[in-house]
Amino acid sequence: MSRSPAPYGMLLDRGLTLEQLDLAYDIAREDPDPKTNRKRLTMGLRDLVSEQEAEGKTKKCLTRVWLNPPPDSAEMIAWARSQAAPPSLRPVLHLGALLATFPFVGHVGKVVGQHFQTEGSVETSAVRREVRRVLGDRSSVEVSARKAYTTLKNLGALHQEGQLLLPATEPVAIDDPMLTAWLSHAVLLTRQTESQPLTSIRGAPELLGVELPGTPSR
Repeated sequence: MSRSPAPYGMLLDRGLTLEQLDLAYDIAREDPDPKTNRKRLTMGLRDLVSEQEAEGKTKKCLTRVWLNPPPDSAEMIAWARSQAAPPSLRPVLHLGALLATFPFVGHVGKVVGQHFQTEGSVETSAVRREVRRVLGDRSSVEVSARKAYTTLKNLGALHQEGQLLLPATEPVAIDDPMLTAWLSHAVLLTRQTESQPLTSIRGAPELLGVELPGTPSR
C-alpha cells in the first residue's frame, strides 16, 4: 500500500479476491486479536498467494480490512465480525468493509457507479483517468485504480467485458434493517462525513451490486 493525498488515505495496490477476503474474515471472526491473528492469516495465505505476498502487501491490505481496521471503522468492522454471514452475503460484507477501511476504493466505486447510473457502463481507461485527475497523475494512482475495480469485479459488484465495466448482472437486494444501517455507515465513512441525506445513501453509487430499500431503479 502507498499513501495518497487526503482525504482518501491509503491506496489499495493489490487486487483482492473473494477467497482471500473470506479467509481474512473467518480468521478475524475466530480470533479478533491482531496480536495473534496476523500469523494465522500468513499461514492461510500461503495456499493462495506467493510467500512474499503472504508476508507482504496482500496480507497488509487484508489486515486493514478485517483484522486491524483504522480506528474510525473499528466498531463497524467488529459488528460485521460478530455476524455469521451466509456465503451469499459475504461479498456485500466485504464491499462495506472495503468502503469503510479504504476510502480510495469508495472513490473508485463512486466514479464507476455514477457512470453506471447515467450511462450504464464505463471504459476502464475513463475510470483511471478520472481517479488520476482527483488524486494526482501518478503511476501508483493508475495501478491502484485498476486494483480497486478488479477487487470490486472479484466480489461480483460489477463485471467486465474487454475494457468495459458493466453493472452486476444480479444485484443483491438487502432487506435486513441492521445490514442496511451498516452499509449506510460504510458509505458515510468512505465519504469521510458524519451525516448525509437518506436519499443520498439509498442511491449511493459506491454501493455497486447492492440494492437498499428505496434505492432508485438504475
